[in-house]
Amino acid sequence: MVLVPPDAAIRMRMQTEANLLEPVQPTRPIPADLPELRPGQTFQARILEPLPDHTYRALVAGKQLTLQLTEGAKAGDQLELVVIDRSPRTIIAQRVDAGNAAAQATPYPFTRLSPTARLIGALLPAEGETVPAAPLNRSQPLIAAASQGQLPATQLAETLSRAVTHSGVFYEAHQAEWVKGRLPLAELLQEPQGRLSSPSAFVDAAMGKVGAGGTAPTPAESAAAPRQSVTPQAAATAASIPDELRPIVQQQLEAAAFQRIVWHGEVWPQQPMDWTIEWEGERERHAAGEEDSSWRTTLTLTTPRLGRIEARLQLSRQGVRLTLAAAAADSAAMLRAAIPELAAALDRAGVPLLQGVVET
Repeated sequence: MVLVPPDAAIRMRMQTEANLLEPVQPTRPIPADLPELRPGQTFQARILEPLPDHTYRALVAGKQLTLQLTEGAKAGDQLELVVIDRSPRTIIAQRVDAGNAAAQATPYPFTRLSPTARLIGALLPAEGETVPAAPLNRSQPLIAAASQGQLPATQLAETLSRAVTHSGVFYEAHQAEWVKGRLPLAELLQEPQGRLSSPSAFVDAAMGKVGAGGTAPTPAESAAAPRQSVTPQAAATAASIPDELRPIVQQQLEAAAFQRIVWHGEVWPQQPMDWTIEWEGERERHAAGEEDSSWRTTLTLTTPRLGRIEARLQLSRQGVRLTLAAAAADSAAMLRAAIPELAAALDRAGVPLLQGVVET
């Protein structure tokens, strides 16, 4: 038991009467949250005083806050800064004129990217550049020789379908199908990555070493170590990807980001073709008021008879919409005259021609 000294009340009265006790001061208001500064936003700051650990007390928009700077500063400096990150109590920034390029390459100096993220970053095209077209059919003609007569449409369709399937762009999805027993190994080995893979890689995959939960590695990882292992833990760099696989991997990244694949190759010897396949997804579907999504494909080729021709097709459940563009007026007239015959052929195939337009 704690006893109160008997003279405590007397001493307290004496201090009060002598005005020795300090009056209670009102509490200081809790400072407002940090200004709404987001990564990438620029702002002006005046440094008031340096603090430990590369932090500074600064005045920003009339408020005092704590800044963490990637370079030194002194009291009185008026700086133009860009936000690279923030915490609940600190804004992390760097000078605008002290290396925007470095800030874009590594927006936060303490960021640690995984090996796969660094590999993907090295494969992505620089700003302003485009992903090169992937080689169709391993840069070999789809058809060995140009047909003297009319080439059956079913044969050409099967040839194009086989070229897309074995292109390597869908290799990881096919790996997953193979692991589940839905795709023969022989089919997987026909793709570019499969031809460069060692048999032991597939043995490891069959034993459950493809990845956590039996999933396939990322496209970049799969391409970077085709002769070593298909495990996602394999170390990979952009330089380790074979030259023939690099455009395929870049097209895989393009397809994942934009739902678009661009091809280039020969239909038959000396007949090059550019081919784009795009999926019009949810956003485009609602904007156009369509009931379902559709596929859009564009073929561009230059023929000896008709010259340069571009065919744009939009395929949906209802049918197909076709736009043909010819460089020459006489070629456009020939194509326009053949539209009824094309419509009849499509109707027999169960794909109604909803619209057929020829442009010059």
